[in-house]
Amino acid sequence: MKRNHDNAGTSNDSATNSSEATNNPLLPYISEFDEVQKKLLSLDEECANEQMNLQRKFDKKKQPFFDKRQEIIDKIPGFWCKALTHHPALSYLTSADLPVLEHLKSIQLFDNLDNNGSYKLTLNFTDKAKEYMSPLSLTKHVVFDLNKESVKECTKITWKPGKSPVEEALKARKNDKCIDWSLFEWFTEDEWLNRPDVGEIIRREIWHAPLAYYMDTVSIDYFDDEYDMIDDEDDM
Repeated sequence: MKRNHDNAGTSNDSATNSSEATNNPLLPYISEFDEVQKKLLSLDEECANEQMNLQRKFDKKKQPFFDKRQEIIDKIPGFWCKALTHHPALSYLTSADLPVLEHLKSIQLFDNLDNNGSYKLTLNFTDKAKEYMSPLSLTKHVVFDLNKESVKECTKITWKPGKSPVEEALKARKNDKCIDWSLFEWFTEDEWLNRPDVGEIIRREIWHAPLAYYMDTVSIDYFDDEYDMIDDEDDM
């Protein structure tokens, strides 16, 4: 009698599946396990959205105090310049930034604009900055979607002849040993790579404790890898 190869194959497959089930006790429950995991992920997403809604609620409550804080800062010349440049991740800013940053009057942060944590940051300069650039308000709107970052809006800076710190930084970097960069390079729609993320540094750190950065009292035992810095202990 001719052997039925189809039946033989089915028999072998059944034997294989039976063997796999024996070797992997989880196999019969994978489908059920996946369903439970989907429920957990759904709750995690719901929780994240609720947390973001709560964050926005309190961001709104904080705004009058941010406004009051800025009224005090208005009385302190060069406050934001010092607060920014005292952050260790911004320690390699080109010296050409300083004369411009001295005229930085205020910073506006519009945070958590959606459930993905998108934000808009605006730097406002005094009229004295007209000597260097226009316009006097620089805005960058960063959008997060599916863990991808894109720029929805970014002010284009027009520099007065011979006054651009960006050009100075680019010239300096022609020397391979120089790593100077300009904060104003961050105002671009291009992908921002191999430099500290100015927006994240301001919104997550400086914005919440500007006085500590101004007074240079933030205790930092080592430089974070996120900012491409080196732990002092590695050199010991």
